[in-house]
Amino acid sequence: MLNAETPRLKFALYGAHSSLGNALLCELLSRQHEVVTLVDDLNSMTVRPGLRAKTGDLFDAISVSQSVAGMDAVICLYDSPSVPTASGEAAAGQPQDFYQAVDALLSGLPKVGVERLLLAAEFGARREEAGVVAALQRIAEHPLKWTLVDAETGGEDLSIEDFSNLEGLDNSDRRVQLRRIAAGMVDELETPQHLHQEIHFRI
Repeated sequence: MLNAETPRLKFALYGAHSSLGNALLCELLSRQHEVVTLVDDLNSMTVRPGLRAKTGDLFDAISVSQSVAGMDAVICLYDSPSVPTASGEAAAGQPQDFYQAVDALLSGLPKVGVERLLLAAEFGARREEAGVVAALQRIAEHPLKWTLVDAETGGEDLSIEDFSNLEGLDNSDRRVQLRRIAAGMVDELETPQHLHQEIHFRI
């Protein structure tokens, strides 16, 4: 329930089709925020009150800026298999790796005045990769209001409906755990406590 002190915010979400992405959608909508999911196929997302879909390419700064214009913050679940990319000839000569995604986000968000980025990935598993090292160094030097989230996306087997009613479920249930991670991420977006820091969530 949204209280009088909590403003309704607009979020863009990359990676909505992952289990964590659906947990985030459920959490954001339950708090009466508005969400735009950025996907390859508009028909892959069921539109509901407070939720709409747009196409976009995570690895292209111009596409990022066009997709996230008007948002209060961007959430990127990088390890989700469903992050949107270019198709056809546009994708042929374009790198699609973590550094390229970070470059597109850091270049695209400021163009349209979006100041807040929550970037989630399994950093512990990829921290030694050269591209990730370079990307994290670039992020560290950027004035954008960013927070890194070290978390797993939880696969793609759970839908938003799976997270809508958790009453009676044990705390060890994966749906409960992912919804708690989602709640922690939304708390950070509503009331930032870890700007220019990395936070860790584990199932």
